[in-house]
Amino acid sequence: MLKPQPQPEELDLAWKALADPTRRAILDLLREGPMTTGELVDRFDLSRFGIMKHLGVLVDASLVVVRREGRQRWNELNPMPIHQIYRRWIQPFETAAADRLMRLKLHAESEREAAMSGSAQFRTLDIKLEVEIARPADAVWRSLTGGIHDWWPKAFYVGSAPKRFAIEPQVGGRVFEDWGGGEGALFGTVTVYEENRMLQWAGDMSAEFGGPARSVTTFRLKPSADGKSTVVAFRDTPFGLLSDGAMKGLVEGWQFLLTACFKPFLEQGTRPERPATLEA
Repeated sequence: MLKPQPQPEELDLAWKALADPTRRAILDLLREGPMTTGELVDRFDLSRFGIMKHLGVLVDASLVVVRREGRQRWNELNPMPIHQIYRRWIQPFETAAADRLMRLKLHAESEREAAMSGSAQFRTLDIKLEVEIARPADAVWRSLTGGIHDWWPKAFYVGSAPKRFAIEPQVGGRVFEDWGGGEGALFGTVTVYEENRMLQWAGDMSAEFGGPARSVTTFRLKPSADGKSTVVAFRDTPFGLLSDGAMKGLVEGWQFLLTACFKPFLEQGTRPERPATLEA
């Protein structure tokens, strides 16, 4: 079933609908799949009239879509207004933390424990960073895509004996850690590949690393007027059951990758510590 696109005034209704804990609880249940009104009534200590009143508010806000089958009324979650709210109003609160460069090791064992220590809640992030690199766009692009294994640091590998970190240069290509023999870890799938201009992938974060959550990661290259330098505009938009440690790790980890690994490698040839299997 196609979900309606919310209008601006409907987003105001969505804010109001989400303010009520019972309505949020209804949406949590509908995340698992469509439910009849009777099934929802059975899950709450409220009358059928009370549940219908809450559902009416959610329908008016386009957060719930109703379909009827005979005498049954099926209620289905429409996440579009929530995504619209997220894309329009969630700001990169992590900016202050990103300004304080910290050598975070996102996938080191200590950070895995930190990521697991906080209770996971449904959250969203909108991480935005810009890094100016004193190299032309084609050189930056080559290093970002085909040469990413040259500057991907040791602490960010998740396997015990990784061979390389790689991006397959095409839409639908894998962003993955190669362990050899067909083994490895998939970080995402390329959704946009525009040579020398834009790379985007979408992927999942497992519970082991502070999820489960989904994210869309984007790199946009903006060459200078003289073509001698390039601004890399980065954005990562994770959403899902994110722990406190995962949120902190994502912000500081991307800052570390771009400013302490990617930029120095391109400008100075500085190569971060890498697994022994990758060393020359």
